[in-house]
Amino acid sequence: MNAHRASGSQAGTLDEDENALAQWSRIDTLLRRLVTRLTYAAEGHAAPLDLTLDKIRSEMRNATDESTIEQLLHELTDAVRSLDDLVSPTPSVTLPPPEISPPDSAAGRDALLAVLDRLQLDETMLPYLGTLRAAIMETHELGGLAQQAEALASVVNRQIRQLGEHRQAAETLLAHVTEQLVELTEYVTRENADQRDGSGARQQLDHHLIHEIDALGSQMRQTNDLHFLRREVESRIGAISTHMKAFREREEKRERDWQARAQQMTQRIRELEHAAQSMELSLSQKQQQAATDPLTGIANRRVYEAHIGEICEQVRQHTAEVCLLVLDIDHFKHINDRFGHAAGDRALRIVADQLKARLRAGDLLARYGGEEFVAVLSGTSAQAGLRIAETLRATIEGIGFRGQQQPVSITLSCGVTQVQPDDTANSVFERADRALYLAKRRGRNRCEMG
Repeated sequence: MNAHRASGSQAGTLDEDENALAQWSRIDTLLRRLVTRLTYAAEGHAAPLDLTLDKIRSEMRNATDESTIEQLLHELTDAVRSLDDLVSPTPSVTLPPPEISPPDSAAGRDALLAVLDRLQLDETMLPYLGTLRAAIMETHELGGLAQQAEALASVVNRQIRQLGEHRQAAETLLAHVTEQLVELTEYVTRENADQRDGSGARQQLDHHLIHEIDALGSQMRQTNDLHFLRREVESRIGAISTHMKAFREREEKRERDWQARAQQMTQRIRELEHAAQSMELSLSQKQQQAATDPLTGIANRRVYEAHIGEICEQVRQHTAEVCLLVLDIDHFKHINDRFGHAAGDRALRIVADQLKARLRAGDLLARYGGEEFVAVLSGTSAQAGLRIAETLRATIEGIGFRGQQQPVSITLSCGVTQVQPDDTANSVFERADRALYLAKRRGRNRCEMG
């Protein structure tokens, strides 16, 4: 039973991997189209740059490996730098300079950020996306945006490869379990055949015994010759003994064969149970990893989105009181820039630990993304939620955090709102998010109601 359940669970995992793989393939296609359109937007400045952009478009139509992408990035960088070395020739006839609208790099940057927002990568890819987002925000040239698009494509391709590896491992384990299930089926089939053979052998023995006894009885009725009867009795008893001996030998052989098969199958069943347990443990670990933010150890955005959807339904049906808090670390980029990303990561872990320690066991705390957290407080009114938010804000403000042996001030801004019966997951978050940015505009390190 465990084996069949594990096999079914594994099949479900394979289906999820297939769907995820198809999704990443579509995203990879969209990214290639985005890169191609960016190259068209950057054309017309210099012939070397145009040649490089055309080469990039050509490569985007094919399956491109990382080494080719890196080479293209180097060529693109050199071509962009060459623009600075160009000297415009003096025209023989003075003409007014043509009005050339600069390519809209902001649109390309917004498009890349929109793609980032829609990606649902594995948790292990989040650090790469965070770094990439910061790089995109600081890029104001189309050439640089093309490089960031290529980097984004590389991240997606890496995710696709990981999904392929997970799928291959799952298929290998499933094939192993299937092979052992086939062996178990063959064993049961052989046992059924053996039982049929044993039943047939007993019926044959019964037939021989009845035949010999009937023949002996018939001879005794037909003759009075004692010597003849004695020989017949001896002959029939000898035949019966032969039949019994042959039957016993067949039964003993069948017993030995059965014991050997039973021992072999017992070992196979143990191996199958061990494989099923290992598979269940692996699936459980993967589910736990999929629900946990790897940096802070609290729930991730995926868990929050599933939970808030259920909460909205509960409020709609039972008018329960639930509050949503959206909390954001103030000036977090300054911490990263001044003390390094390691200090920023440590600050995120400390904040997560402090928030979790001051929330109830039934409340959900999750990292929404970057330096932003969300907390869902069940059985909590709007005013009570605001008081809890103030407690959390004051706690973080009082933390004695140090970076590179220097004191670092960490504060939170928070938006608070109560889930309404007509709310959706998006509407309640947007309301809390607007309250958060109101707190930011009013000076940070404060909580606002939305």
